[in-house]
Amino acid sequence: MQDILLVTNTDSSEGFIKELLMNTSYGKIFTAYNYSDATHLLEVHKFDLVIINAPMRMELGDRLAKYAAQRTTTTILFIARESTHVQTKNQLTHFGVLCIKKPVAVKPFGQLIKIVENTRIKINAMERDHIEVLSMIDEIRAIDAAKWHLIADFNISESQATRTVDSYSYEKQITRLEAAAAILNGAIKQI
Repeated sequence: MQDILLVTNTDSSEGFIKELLMNTSYGKIFTAYNYSDATHLLEVHKFDLVIINAPMRMELGDRLAKYAAQRTTTTILFIARESTHVQTKNQLTHFGVLCIKKPVAVKPFGQLIKIVENTRIKINAMERDHIEVLSMIDEIRAIDAAKWHLIADFNISESQATRTVDSYSYEKQITRLEAAAAILNGAIKQI
């Protein structure tokens, strides 16, 4: 992974995020504290990951998550307290934003980072092959959101989540995108 944009309300949050990213390789963490600074950075720099630690200084951060999802190919993580998480999860998931509830557990977060890294590898390969990524990003993000849902709810690995999405798609004879939507809507109750 290369550069990360962290949007948060305090400097102390940067240490918390760096601790979560301890076993991950990344270039640099850029920090922003408000919508304006974050959108400016998104316009002038390409990030592999945007982490929004809600709430931001002047607002929740959901507007920024939607902005980043609609205008970039970056993976967006939205970390929020339980009350905010419940309030925003369904809405943001439809934009392909990966929603995480505080307190963040290290093991599932590590699995989430594997999803992010695998997605970045796919996107970079598509860009090298001159494939239009923006037309496919919604599908990629929806599948990633379904994988994260499975990891968070059933405490499984990233590879198990990938196999679950693929096998559900195969069993139901539907596309991976349709399988992801079904999974996000609660189609899988147990593994």
